[in-house]
Amino acid sequence: MSRRSKYSPEFKEQVVKRAISSTFTIEEVSESLGISYFVLRQWKAKFLKKSENVNPPTDKQIKESEELKKLRKENIRLKEENAILKKFTAMLSREQNPD
Repeated sequence: MSRRSKYSPEFKEQVVKRAISSTFTIEEVSESLGISYFVLRQWKAKFLKKSENVNPPTDKQIKESEELKKLRKENIRLKEENAILKKFTAMLSREQNPD
């Protein structure tokens, strides 16, 4: 027994785009339109999966992603080094100015 979809594909796509691009949560969008939260979540997952297959990342996007990962690691390392230097400076100032 085949069940006919209650909503058109265009409607589903518009609702998913609204949930993705707006400041509203999926739950708020589903409540405002009278759609089940879980159904809208499934639509969103299918939409994102379909859009990934349609637009695979370009070489430039891949390179930028790799560079971003590298920069994030470097940023973490630099923050750790900065924290160490701050502690060392505080320790030196305590040694030079004994109360």
